Amino acid sequence: MDKSTQELVEEIRQLRNELKHMQEIVNSLVNIVMDIDGGEDEYDAIPNNQRFLDMYN
Repeated sequence: MDKSTQELVEEIRQLRNELKHMQEIVNSLVNIVMDIDGGEDEYDAIPNNQRFLDMYN
């Protein structure tokens, strides 16, 4: 199953393009998380509901 050099170059080009898109997605998600962290006063840092806390024990 030998691939020609041209096929390999095209596959590498596609992988680089996909990687670029994934980096853009990760950057967007990081920006969203940073925006949420910046607005801590909008949310309680500690949940008030004991059932919610028990979920992690």
